[in-house]
Amino acid sequence: MGYRNRKLKGTDRVMKDYFAEQYDEVIEAVYNGILIVNRQGYIVMCNTSGCHLLGKEKHEVIDKHITEIVEDSMLMKVLLDEKARLNRPSTIRSKTVIGNSSPIYKNQELIGAIAVFQDITELKEAVSQLDEKEKEVNKLKEMLELLYDGIVMVDREGIITMINQRYCDFLEIKMEDAVGKYVNDVIKNSRMHTVIKTGQPETGSVMEVNNKKIMVMRTPIKKNDEVVGAIGKVMFTDLDDLKTLASRLNVLETRLDFYKKELKKARGAKYSFKQIIGESLKIIEAKELALKVAPSRSTILIRGESGTGKELFAHAIHEASNRAEGPLIRLNCAAIPANILEAELFGYEEGAFTGARKGGKPGKIEQAQGGTLFLDEIGDMPLDMQVKLLRVLQEKEVERIGGTQVSQVDIRVIAATNQNLEEMVKKGEFREDLYYRLNVIHIQIPPLRERGRDIITTALFLLDKLNKELGTNITSFEPAVEQLLMQYHWPGNVRELQNIIERAIHMAINESIITLDHLPPYLIDVWEDELVPATYSLAKEIEKSEQAAIKRVLKYCQGNRSKAAELLGIHRASLYRKMEKYNLLDLHS
Repeated sequence: MGYRNRKLKGTDRVMKDYFAEQYDEVIEAVYNGILIVNRQGYIVMCNTSGCHLLGKEKHEVIDKHITEIVEDSMLMKVLLDEKARLNRPSTIRSKTVIGNSSPIYKNQELIGAIAVFQDITELKEAVSQLDEKEKEVNKLKEMLELLYDGIVMVDREGIITMINQRYCDFLEIKMEDAVGKYVNDVIKNSRMHTVIKTGQPETGSVMEVNNKKIMVMRTPIKKNDEVVGAIGKVMFTDLDDLKTLASRLNVLETRLDFYKKELKKARGAKYSFKQIIGESLKIIEAKELALKVAPSRSTILIRGESGTGKELFAHAIHEASNRAEGPLIRLNCAAIPANILEAELFGYEEGAFTGARKGGKPGKIEQAQGGTLFLDEIGDMPLDMQVKLLRVLQEKEVERIGGTQVSQVDIRVIAATNQNLEEMVKKGEFREDLYYRLNVIHIQIPPLRERGRDIITTALFLLDKLNKELGTNITSFEPAVEQLLMQYHWPGNVRELQNIIERAIHMAINESIITLDHLPPYLIDVWEDELVPATYSLAKEIEKSEQAAIKRVLKYCQGNRSKAAELLGIHRASLYRKMEKYNLLDLHS
């Protein structure tokens, strides 16, 4: 096994540099894991997806021998016999992985091998569940076949042309005595002749045969819109069987409803208007407008600072719309590189570009069929993409990358941004025609600092929500905290408020109320420097400064009053008098 000690050098280093230079970006963009080794089995490239499946960082993989990373590696076998291995399952970190491994040649000389692998654990579980459901359906089909206790077929004259043995046994006749006879001579009270005459099917009819009540179904047989006969099926000779079937169907319908709800949880809205807290005039106006336009299919543009809850409004609008049962597909235009954004949004056909998934892939627009497409940070969408999005909005059609077929789409678009689109239009950074196409309904979300008492209402709502998530039981905020929350300018809006409350909960883990001591230092600094209401009294301002200075020095000295008095440049007795004056004697005691 001496090859494990061999370092990557010479032509193998050239191979690594060649792949990194030519294909690094493409390989990184591929969803599947990709692993490339040189002809000695040393790893020269592994994309992020591959590292994730292997449970390692890139620096732990690159230049390592493949058998050090994957003990029973298919790539070594490919290198040894120069034969590809396709669709081979294996296990990596308790996950089921299927992979394709092939040798790599340059100038007809073997230079390495490549493996493309994908985690199919979830797919395997889904297929298993599907198999179980299919088994249930097949059992139901078998039961239905058994429940057809009799079948009879007649021509347009009502003459029996076919009857099965089970029906003959039930009628207590021989098959040869029934075929060729008029149906009413064999089956008393039959209405087959009526179905032939009217051409209308009769389902679930109850008739009496041999002093027994049975349920039958009669269906006309047509050819070129002309009735040429009819078929009758005995659905139940014992009506108790019908009750059993109805019970089974009720169970299946209940399960179907459950799976629909689970699918909606995964791809539907996670929030509703109930989660939008506030009674200030601006937030009420925004909610009322959103509720009013939710049922329509008009495009909506949500504006507001970062952290104000634009995505929350998008979820609530979808949930209140006629498309609530359809998917809500989200795409952040600022979070995806421009060279990948088009494929994510429009999808692609097989072979559209190097690394394109076999069979192609639908884009976010197609995935939103029958539902809502939420485009967050729309101001960051590249100009060339804006042209293509405009066509989707105007023509309601989409064409995949590398495709020739245009597909009609039924979607509702909600866009959001914290940027000044009007200024971007003037500068040529955003298309004017797209701006007007998106800005059909404009909803402005007010920043938190403009919502008055809503700040406390929202803070209490978030406190209750986080208590449930973290398993804590903190009931409220002390008055000084509420005053600080009301006067702080909140540049990060609701997102910043939630982060501060979550931190405070951890700081106050064994207490029942959040105090100033539990808030982050930067917030206290702002409180002391800017937010504590100033007075016009010089004496009051001096006292406030004295009190703040004493607090800081005592904290720095960890309660050592002699050292604190020395740092403050005053006698210890003077420090005691001032601490008594400002009710600080219990501080750091």
